[in-house]
Amino acid sequence: MKIACKLVTAVWLCAAVQAGAQALETTPGAGAGAAPPLTQSMIRDAVRAVLAEEAQARDALPQPAMQQVTIRADRKYEQFSAAFAEAKVPDCLHADGLKRQPTGIGPIGIGGVYALPFVAIAKLRGKCN
Repeated sequence: MKIACKLVTAVWLCAAVQAGAQALETTPGAGAGAAPPLTQSMIRDAVRAVLAEEAQARDALPQPAMQQVTIRADRKYEQFSAAFAEAKVPDCLHADGLKRQPTGIGPIGIGGVYALPFVAIAKLRGKCN
């Protein structure tokens, strides 16, 4: 869009200069100092200059690195990976050792050192390794 605006501006300026040159030619007293009429080569050079300026501005912008591109895996694979991690039997002495053995009596939850008997029960029941 910016290139189109600059091209329109360049063509408009060329037309304005040409119209000004014609106005100077029609007025009396216009001498050798009048601007030459615009030609196709002058317009072509102006357009090329605008395009070259746009290319320099575009090259100055930072380009995205290839490492920033992330490819998402299919949702089926993510679900399978989550189900596989959930099905794995945990080690009894790790943080997730009691994920299959509730550590509470009724609505009262027990944690910390008081949950050690539940670790032994989970090991006997095969809920952890």
